[in-house]
Amino acid sequence: MSNGGELAKNTAVIAVGKIATQMVSFFLLPLYTAVLSTEDYGVVDLVTTYVQLLLPIVTCQLEQSIFRFLLENRKDEDSKKEILSDIYTLTVAVTAIFSLIYLCMSPFIQSQYKYMLLLNLLANVYVALMLQTARGFGMNAVYATGSFISASGQVVLNVLLVLILRFGANGMLISMFVAYMFSGVYLTIATKAYHYIRFVKIDKNRIKPYLKYSLPLVPNVISWWILNASDRTIILKFINVSANGIYSAANKFSGIYTTIYNIFNLSWTESVALHLHENSSGEEFTKLQSTVIKFFSCAFLGLTAIMPFVFKILVNEKFGAAYYQIPILLAGAFFSAMTGVLGAYYVAEKMTSVIARMTIMAAILNIVVNLMFIRSIGLYAASISTLIAYLTVFILRYLDVRKRFGIKIELNVGLGTILMTVIVWLAYYSQNTIWCVITFVAVCVYSLIMNLPLLKSMIEVINKKIQKR
Repeated sequence: MSNGGELAKNTAVIAVGKIATQMVSFFLLPLYTAVLSTEDYGVVDLVTTYVQLLLPIVTCQLEQSIFRFLLENRKDEDSKKEILSDIYTLTVAVTAIFSLIYLCMSPFIQSQYKYMLLLNLLANVYVALMLQTARGFGMNAVYATGSFISASGQVVLNVLLVLILRFGANGMLISMFVAYMFSGVYLTIATKAYHYIRFVKIDKNRIKPYLKYSLPLVPNVISWWILNASDRTIILKFINVSANGIYSAANKFSGIYTTIYNIFNLSWTESVALHLHENSSGEEFTKLQSTVIKFFSCAFLGLTAIMPFVFKILVNEKFGAAYYQIPILLAGAFFSAMTGVLGAYYVAEKMTSVIARMTIMAAILNIVVNLMFIRSIGLYAASISTLIAYLTVFILRYLDVRKRFGIKIELNVGLGTILMTVIVWLAYYSQNTIWCVITFVAVCVYSLIMNLPLLKSMIEVINKKIQKR
């Protein structure tokens, strides 16, 4: 199978488990924003955000080592046992120590949600390890199903606990914990990881390669967290928790875009890691990357162009201020995605320290810009600083990838995206219905032209499948 065909197949398998539940969750947004106060919505967002901060610290990003090292040893049963036993033993030990420290400090934490935060963190650790085990084994269908269980479980439980029983913020946090635990149990059984995991004495020499790969990813992930979460913290400090709820609602739309990209990125990273050094792979990946960028740039433009028509339908009027932040956050999500496309080459070469350095620089920039302007332009400071930070990482990575691997981005794709973004934003902020309709049609035509080769390839594949039947 060609790299492109393998990439498409793996992406399709993973997408099945993610997209449906994400869409259901998205269309429940009007109900969530109607039932929850802006304060409750802000609280849930903050707890979730801090779980994502603590997760890489507790795991030391060793789950990423599971994926990367299993990738090279899928056919070696002894190596799989050694890798999983060593990494699971180390992760459990670190998690236990962290939990003990957290419980000792809990009397000094003034929040009614502090124990829900710990429970959700532990559930996230469990699922993160199991998901990467499934990926490392090449069980993409199992990975997709595990993701489906966690996402759909949250949706079902949110309907029960939030919309029916009106448990508020606690209901959403309980839903997350229970859904993640169900997902973890399924993944454990489906991967049969229990056949490979033995809790063993930690050997420094054996765990050194895993930590060498994973530890640079900790400051990298924390820096990404800063890019995402420092905004919430600064908003909470300089404005209020209601403003954080509004900002969170605005982020839901860029979150859809990021989710779609993340589904693709799982397959993209695996494909690059497996095939980067094959003959003629450089030329093939250049073509694949160009196709990827065209698709995701058009997805960004299309989602922005359609927002004037769907925002009032999907979001309660008390969150109306979120409308003005959405295009900026979507642009940030686009550059974040493009950064991920380029980051796959570093993962293939196990150059995680390079990834970390660039991201740390962007995180610092995000905080500085946000603090400089939060008092003068309010929420705009948070969204603009995020965009600037993601754009900075993208530029740095692109220059480095072009130098190291000789992989470039087509000039016409970059210029076309910039021009169309300006047109779409002018229509969006004008809130002129006629102009918005014309712009949306223009984006559709532009997207069709840019992705015509991809559409032709898809049609050819479908025709071949039909003919075979």
